[in-house]
Amino acid sequence: MTLIPTRAAVVVIALALAALALGVAASAHGTPAKPRKSERLVVRGDDTVADAPCPTGVCPLEIQDGTFRGTIGSAPYSGHVDLAVKDGFANGEGGVCAPIRGRLVLGDGTPDRLVLALDGDSCQDGKGDVKTASFTGLARFVVAYGTGRYAHATGAGIGTFVEDAADREHMTLIGRIAR
Repeated sequence: MTLIPTRAAVVVIALALAALALGVAASAHGTPAKPRKSERLVVRGDDTVADAPCPTGVCPLEIQDGTFRGTIGSAPYSGHVDLAVKDGFANGEGGVCAPIRGRLVLGDGTPDRLVLALDGDSCQDGKGDVKTASFTGLARFVVAYGTGRYAHATGAGIGTFVEDAADREHMTLIGRIAR
């Protein structure tokens, strides 16, 4: 007598083998990780922007004396942004804009740090002498890494950076984070 499996039997066997393979893979990596819950991230902060000379066409900007507050608490922050004036473009009002790229360290000096990578543009508000002008920046951010309670965090969002003529800056970050 020859046994010919039915289509239903083949499907049941295939599903059983797939479940067995998943079980072996999960046990090979230890306990499966808990699914991480994504939450809203809203952060507002105030800081000072320290300008430096930029003979190469890329101006290093240091974000100093920052304090933030928001959905993840409050703490100091700092950062570094490169302003690529060599790649500048008109703002449509007689002023200039330039690409920005850098990092923010939320919780700087604490065990719970969240490091964000920034990429966007900064534009002069209006026209005139850039050394006495205000600027508005818009950038996307992604979580580069975290420490402490932010270890293994992921996330992304957008940020605004409004700098007045006295180099005081107000920052707003809005996005999502999973930890």
